[in-house]
Amino acid sequence: GTGKTMLSICIGMRLCEEGIPVRFFRTAALINQLSEHKRSGTLSKFLKKLNKAEVLILDEFGYVPYDRMGSQLLFDYMSEIHEKKQVILNTNLEFSRWVNVLYDEQMTAALIGRLTHHCHLILFPGGNNRLRESSLNETYHEIAARNRAEEKDHD
Repeated sequence: GTGKTMLSICIGMRLCEEGIPVRFFRTAALINQLSEHKRSGTLSKFLKKLNKAEVLILDEFGYVPYDRMGSQLLFDYMSEIHEKKQVILNTNLEFSRWVNVLYDEQMTAALIGRLTHHCHLILFPGGNNRLRESSLNETYHEIAARNRAEEKDHD
């Protein structure tokens, strides 16, 4: 709700316009695909396809816990592409909470180290734009204004 996904999509689209191959995934979807390809024996074929991208955009990192095998596969892939490809990762989680979705402290620390080695960290402070722009928010403010007016009438 603060614009992370929108900025990532805009960057990805601009890179595509420049002829730079980009892949966009919700992180959980990528992890699920990695796990499915591992189970079916087609992981190396999938990774070859994935490796055609120069930029990988991972959205919604940490919104749901990942299974251990999926977390390990993500770590392995991120380690493989470290310093070879650009990664844009969107998350609401501070680094100290990543272990809650990846489960392994050493792997989490190593992943954070790889991702932050040569990085630009952009913070999106402020409230959730979706909530602020929601019709429910308008309704809430209308009700609150009505209640304040009624309270004034009773005083």
